[in-house]
Amino acid sequence: MGISCSVSCSSKSCAVGPEIPESLRPTELQLTVVHPRWIDRFPFPKMRDNVITLMGIIDEEEFLADLFCLTSFTLDSGAASWDPKAWRIGKEFSAKWGYLFY
Repeated sequence: MGISCSVSCSSKSCAVGPEIPESLRPTELQLTVVHPRWIDRFPFPKMRDNVITLMGIIDEEEFLADLFCLTSFTLDSGAASWDPKAWRIGKEFSAKWGYLFY
C-alpha cells in the first residue's frame, strides 16, 4: 500500500488496486478526509471510519498508548494479518475502545 512505518503525518489515503485485500482497501471516508495514516493499517473498515469521524473527540495519544500498553490485539497463529477474523481484541482494550468497531 506504500505506507512507510515511520509515517507520522496526516493525509488522505491513496486508492489501491485489486491486489490489496478487501479488509485493507480504503473506505470512501479515508479517500476524502485527511487523517493520521496509521489508521490505514487496521483491517477493520468500520473502525477506521469511526476513528476518523471521532478524531476531534477521542484522545489519539490515549488510544495509541492503550494500543501498545494494554493487551489490545492478538493474532491467530499462522493467520494472515489482513484477515479481520484472525484478530482477537483484548478484554481491557475492548472495554475502553470496543465501541469503535461497531
